[in-house]
Amino acid sequence: MTPAPNATDPYAFLIIGYGNPLRGDDGVGPQVAQTVSAWQVPSVKALSVPQLLPELVVEMGAAEYVIFVDAWGKCGASAPCLEPIIATPAALNHGTIPALDHVCDPAALVALTQWIYGRHPQAWLLQIPTECCDLGGAFSKTAKHGVDSALRTIEQFLTTYRRPTCTPLAPCMKSA
Repeated sequence: MTPAPNATDPYAFLIIGYGNPLRGDDGVGPQVAQTVSAWQVPSVKALSVPQLLPELVVEMGAAEYVIFVDAWGKCGASAPCLEPIIATPAALNHGTIPALDHVCDPAALVALTQWIYGRHPQAWLLQIPTECCDLGGAFSKTAKHGVDSALRTIEQFLTTYRRPTCTPLAPCMKSA
């Protein structure tokens, strides 16, 4: 087991938005990650990447919670879909096999994190409905609405999962 990376700026929440911003609605994941990054919320790190690569495991090893944000080409979907990523025993036992490819899926990265660090963050996949991923296209109305809904979902998630912190000026009552 390899210890988790010793981050100089630890964070509990990691948002990974992935997709190609040059391909219309496919850029919704990076757009959400960039917006979350601009919020500058302590303990939250947001990464905008074109695709999921094994190198992201280092960042995941320093996080308690990870939300992957991606475009969702499902016809008829009107709202983003947030689903937990379950690290199955089979995925955990074979976590390195998907990582040998150039592109990984979120479950493979969770399994690889477990394999390397002996633990993995709780993870979810937030999929945003899309209409068109043509080269050079702008966001569709569906994608714009989905980005707004996804940001509200993440904001609510951060509020729900944020734990009270102790500071020298405000001692934690539980430790007194």
